[in-house]
This record gives sequence, C-alpha cells and structure tokens, in this order.
Amino acid sequence: MRSEYLLCILANLDYKILAAMKPDLHFLIKLLLTGSFFITLSVTTLAAENKSETKKVFYRYTTDSGHKAVSQTMPSQFIRNGYEVLTISGEIIKIVPPAPPEADAERIAKERKAAKEQAKYDLELRQTYSSLADIDSAKTRNLQELDNTINILKANLASTKSQLKVQEGHAAAIERGGKTVSEDILKNIATLKGEEKDLNVQIKQREEEHQAAAAKYDQARARFIEINTAKK
Repeated sequence: MRSEYLLCILANLDYKILAAMKPDLHFLIKLLLTGSFFITLSVTTLAAENKSETKKVFYRYTTDSGHKAVSQTMPSQFIRNGYEVLTISGEIIKIVPPAPPEADAERIAKERKAAKEQAKYDLELRQTYSSLADIDSAKTRNLQELDNTINILKANLASTKSQLKVQEGHAAAIERGGKTVSEDILKNIATLKGEEKDLNVQIKQREEEHQAAAAKYDQARARFIEINTAKK
C-alpha cells in the first residue's frame, strides 16, 4: 500500500522537477516510508493501550461507615464487608459476599467440623459392615468377650475375698489367744486388700466398656439404616 501511494506521488511530479530533486529523491522516499511507519506504529500502540484499559478492574466495597466506594485496589480492612469486581465499563464480573458475624462464623465452623466427622464415620461404617447382620454379629462377639473378662475378674475377686476372710479370721484368732499376729499374716492381709480394690476397679472399667460398646453398636446399626434408607 505504501509503495503504491509513493508511486502515485512520483507519477504526478514533472520530469524536470524530478531531475532537480534527484539528489534528494532518496531522502524523500525514506521520509515517506518512515512517516508511514510512525503512523502505523502509533495506531498499533493506541490499540494495545485500549486493550490494556479494557483489562483493568475496579473494586466496589462498603466502608465501615456504610458508604460505597470504588477503587483500583481492594483495601484489606474492608474485605470482610464483601465487595464486587467491576470492569472499566461497569460490568460486575465477581461478587464476594460479606463474612458472617463472629457468632455465626463460630457456629458455621462447628457445623462444618461436625459434618466432616460424620462423613468420615459414615465412610468407615460402610467399609466395615456390609449389612445389619454384620453389625449384630460384631456386637455379639465383642460383648461376649467383655462378659468373659468380667466373669474372670469377678471369679478372681471372689477368690481374693475368700482368702482375705481366712487370713483375717486367722489373725483374729491369734489376737483372741493373746498373741501377736505375725508380719507375714499382716502382709498377706494387706496384699489381699490391695488385690480386692484393684479387681473392683477393673470390673467397673470393663462394665463401663460393655455399656459403651453396646451403645456404639446400637448407634452404628441406627446410622447404617439411616444412610442406606437415604440412598434409596
């Protein structure tokens, strides 16, 4: 296009004029081409600047006093109030809602934590048991093992009490005879009393475990029914 324009200019010049301009002809051509280059460059630069302008965004937010404000940057102290991201033409391209009040935020955090824990429990439940019969069987086995342990502890407790009764009776008979009870007998009595106390603690712990296990399996059974009913 530039070469055609240049030829048109030269064609309209008189031959004598061209002869007179011969020394400067090269300069004229260079000037015309350079001018055309700068025109093209200016148009290209302007287009790039316009394109860059269209990519700019603005932030519309609410200050602590309740007033709306717009700026090219988002002040961090107002993020909690929520904000909108706008184009240079005013189009809304993103909306960030306000942060919930502190009390609501705490409640929401607890609810999310509870939901996460429930989801984890449900997953483990489905991976462990495939039917209600599996849960019932596991409950029976586990409770039976605890029952056996409790029965053994109770038998040991009965034996310890019996031995203690004998040792205490023996010591009482010695005292009634006006004699001093030996250190061995007193030591046996103290040991048996310690065993009795320890066995009572163990029995109580196992009975509490029995109750907790029964409740755990009952809860698992109820939840298994719930999640499988919800899937239907």
